[in-house]
Amino acid sequence: IVILTQGVARGGWMISAALRYAWERRACALIVPEQSYTETVIELARRLGVSLLTTERGMTRLALDVAIQIGVARAGSLARVQSFTERVSQAADLAQALDLISSELGGAPVALETSGAIAVSVPGDESAADAEADRSTVRRPVSLTQDGRQSDALSTEVPSPARTFAEQIFSAAIPSIRALLTSSRLQATRESLPAISITALTGTARLRGLRPPSPEFLDDVFRWPVNGDYIAVCVITDDRERVGTAVHQIWNAGFPDVPLARFSDGWVGFVPVADADRRAELVERMRQQLAGVPALGLAVGVSGIRRTSEQAVDGVHEAWLAASVADPRRPGTGSLVGFEDASSRLLDRFLPDDLALQLASAMLPELVADPAAEQLIAAVVAYLSNQGSITAAAAHLGVHRNTLQARIRRAEQLGVRLSPPEEVLPTHMLLAALVRAGSEGGER
Repeated sequence: IVILTQGVARGGWMISAALRYAWERRACALIVPEQSYTETVIELARRLGVSLLTTERGMTRLALDVAIQIGVARAGSLARVQSFTERVSQAADLAQALDLISSELGGAPVALETSGAIAVSVPGDESAADAEADRSTVRRPVSLTQDGRQSDALSTEVPSPARTFAEQIFSAAIPSIRALLTSSRLQATRESLPAISITALTGTARLRGLRPPSPEFLDDVFRWPVNGDYIAVCVITDDRERVGTAVHQIWNAGFPDVPLARFSDGWVGFVPVADADRRAELVERMRQQLAGVPALGLAVGVSGIRRTSEQAVDGVHEAWLAASVADPRRPGTGSLVGFEDASSRLLDRFLPDDLALQLASAMLPELVADPAAEQLIAAVVAYLSNQGSITAAAAHLGVHRNTLQARIRRAEQLGVRLSPPEEVLPTHMLLAALVRAGSEGGER
């Protein structure tokens, strides 16, 4: 609050200067001796958001009274924050801590965000919210990653006049929230270490039947909250003991606040995501990381977006199935598979490239020996991949439909059988493997 004495507050230009000074100092009000103002001064106060007040009282006495009242109010506020600090430090878990924050802020909604997704939240008291009041969002980081990126944050929405108090409450609560969050994640990591726990989620071996546990069992295994949008990530390896340290280093570099749980064939973790774009961004980042460590021989699967802890079982199954059809021999491009792409990778699992080359040489020798074999094989694969549509296949390859038809007829003359229904799938599998082997040979 800025107060002008009688000797200073003379003339509209001085009042205007004082208003600008008050605005620069983020003051809420300017008090001057009683006098009349021009419309220009009143409009300036309105634009700057500074209350312009007048009084008949002596300005010196007024200044003392204001200082006393502010001191009393500040002391009361500090005492209230101190009392809250003691109470929140006794919270048993994150949900209770957020509930205490919400109560202190008059029933405002409070959320704990992790990597842009809400991990724990308290909806607040809707009846206490004034729909017409000007509201302000308060967001404070709880913890940061090693590279300085914000990983966890508290957020709320309160009436604008209560913003400063909300920031004080957040500052008081953050040490307790950070401790509870760390404790929760350590507990989750410790309880997820036994191999039997995650084996029950995925089956006892990579190619055996799945035996999903109940949601209650999942809650017992994973103490870390998984409410809010998230994906399950499964990492499979044939040599867990050899590559374990490297896997944890890579994981911690990308997701330092997410526990990585061990199971019989590898590891699984739940990564918060805000939306499909964030999921795509994370998948691309993981692909780049895998491309940089081809010697580890890792196969990674990513589930679709899940939203509740009850869906975590399905998320783990999706991620594990996707990892099971990934090919560690193709770091980056083929070693990471999203569940939505799992079906397109089944041919890779059933017919390895080297076997496909041997089969093609024995079964279709004329096709393999033809100078235009690469174009002919690509034409047949495009035709079958597009459900027998010449138009769609031609558009996929970027050639004229007549050209595509000519190539398919030539392939049939060289031994490719597309008429018998029982021959279509084996032909597709064999020739698709040849296309894949040829493209990878080109990359190398």
